[in-house]
Amino acid sequence: MVRLVTGIKNLDHILEGGIPAYSINIVSGAPGSGKTIFVQNIIFNCARQGMKTLYLTTISESQFKMVRNLENFRFFQDELLGDKIVYDDLGMILRTQGASQALQYLGDLIKKYLPNIVVIDSIKVIRDLFPDEKNFRMFLFDLAATLSVWEITSFLIGEYEEQELTRLSEFAIADGIFHLYGQEEKRFQKRYMRILKMRGTSYQQGEHLFQINSNGIEVYPRMKPEGEELHYEIKHGRKKFGIPELDEMLGGGLREGTITLVSGATGSGKTLLALKFLIEGAYRGEQGVFVSFEESAGQLQSTASQLGWDISKFLHSGQLDIRFISPVELDVDKHAFEIMEMIKEKNVERFVIDSISSFENSVSDLKKYKDYLWAIGQLLRKQHVTSIFTSLNENPFSSLIVSKSQISLIADNIIFLRYVEDRAGIRKVLGILKARGSNHDKDLREYEITSSGINILGKLEKPDMLR
Repeated sequence: MVRLVTGIKNLDHILEGGIPAYSINIVSGAPGSGKTIFVQNIIFNCARQGMKTLYLTTISESQFKMVRNLENFRFFQDELLGDKIVYDDLGMILRTQGASQALQYLGDLIKKYLPNIVVIDSIKVIRDLFPDEKNFRMFLFDLAATLSVWEITSFLIGEYEEQELTRLSEFAIADGIFHLYGQEEKRFQKRYMRILKMRGTSYQQGEHLFQINSNGIEVYPRMKPEGEELHYEIKHGRKKFGIPELDEMLGGGLREGTITLVSGATGSGKTLLALKFLIEGAYRGEQGVFVSFEESAGQLQSTASQLGWDISKFLHSGQLDIRFISPVELDVDKHAFEIMEMIKEKNVERFVIDSISSFENSVSDLKKYKDYLWAIGQLLRKQHVTSIFTSLNENPFSSLIVSKSQISLIADNIIFLRYVEDRAGIRKVLGILKARGSNHDKDLREYEITSSGINILGKLEKPDMLR
């Protein structure tokens, strides 16, 4: 199938290569949802590929105002106007001379400019010019026939509510339907896109986040667990922490490509343990990424230096990458996708999220959070990335509490850190709850954090202290 490549970030991936050529596509949504910018971004990208567009406006927005609003976007190029992108008006002909003359005028323009793409903005305004549904339907069929004869890819833009998409006649002739809409959340005004129809080809269904910025439209595909992602090659190698006693407890280290949940109270050393895992990998020449929702790269570097871990050379060389994302500004739809793109680009072997508790608290929809973590977990396993997710146990002396959403189900291994009272003192205890596919130490071990790092001590001598 010949496809029109949109050039919009990640959209062609969702469309599995682009929009089928010569198709009729409706771009619907409420005012301000981004419909016009979406289509303009596509046609300017196509113009740079040598394709020509005929853009027909109606009374909804004049072409001069439209061009003025586009000048701040990087995709806009003034020199393409008049050559590769031609603006004209269809509304005046419709209002003064009727539908048949408007179609004749459209045909004349197509003969004159021979465009690859035709845009009508807005088809909803044209609908309102017709006295009844029957006449408008006849106009639509004639329009579709004209576009089909000339083998043109078309975009019909309109301000439609979602309930109109299943009952109005224009959606019956459409090969593709893009519906753009917004959602108000407590901290964000977010825009989403759903592809409701794409005749003759498959595409990624569901709700995809998109943003409008100086580059134009950027789409972030919905991350979702898929059955086929569960099939991946099992690796038998081990990834060590570089803490001999802990590696021995794990039977030689973490199995390559597994996900480990490190659960513990505040101050128990979850972040240090995860950071030590990445530093050990860096010494072995392995690429590591640390995504922090709690501490900046500078804070982590300072903490590491206090323990005698010099990570500056690894940060400078790119062997180790620390990314801080403020939980206040965290947008799970965007950042989950960006995390996975970063892992693919950097060929990462070791990966840390610190912590998924901050991740979890930033999401109002707990089901969406679990879906995202499950999808991330599947992708990490498929690419054989050995990963650590840290999780906060809010009660430092309680039995193990991994996560309120039971996200521990995606973990292959669970290491827990907790406190115990010893008369007038507090001691730190470490244990391994599970290590999938591996024999592991079942004992509780006392540990300490000193200026030389994390030291695992002997077995807990007084188990009654846990009561």
